Amino acid sequence: MKKKIYIATSALMILMVACSTPASTDNSGEVQSLQARITELEKENEDLKTQLNTVPETEAETVEETTATKSGTEVSVGDVITTDTMEITIKNIELSYDVLPDDTSGFYTHYEADAGNVYVHLDTDIKNLAKQNLACDDILKATANYNDGYAYSLFALAEDTSTGFTYASITSIKPLETLGVHFLAKCPQEVEESDNSLFVTLEPSGSKDSYTITIR
Repeated sequence: MKKKIYIATSALMILMVACSTPASTDNSGEVQSLQARITELEKENEDLKTQLNTVPETEAETVEETTATKSGTEVSVGDVITTDTMEITIKNIELSYDVLPDDTSGFYTHYEADAGNVYVHLDTDIKNLAKQNLACDDILKATANYNDGYAYSLFALAEDTSTGFTYASITSIKPLETLGVHFLAKCPQEVEESDNSLFVTLEPSGSKDSYTITIR
């Protein structure tokens, strides 16, 4: 798995050019503000580089033994799954070689599959219906099932306004708030290239119900 960081270089260059322009009495305050913003962006960049050096164990891609039998309620994109503690909106499900955040205008992380692999990518919005924080790494168990029995566990990523994605293990959703949470599983490229069956089973935490999303 390759996790990368990008910065909107044009925006940073504009800030640097503006700050290099001689300041007049009228615009000195604006120049100082721009210089402070450059310092802030540089610090964010260093923090993101440091973050990349430690990938939590919860993001390891795993393969499990399972049966090919679908179970539970069939759901599709646009459906909402409601439990006692959360509301799960299915925004999209796809096979992707490079998973990007919704906002790529500034600093952002993204997940590029290694050569010969592809991601099963489930995009959701999660609303916390409970009266306490909801841990993003304890929302649900998701398993992709390919060709009648090849199974791959999906790991969670939480959306972040500053970095695009952040680790689910350090992110919680406050009561009655909604946060975008993505679920990924790295699979062999054959999964994308073939016509064999492929579906994802969802098991929300604290619920006895399960759900199935058919990709093909």
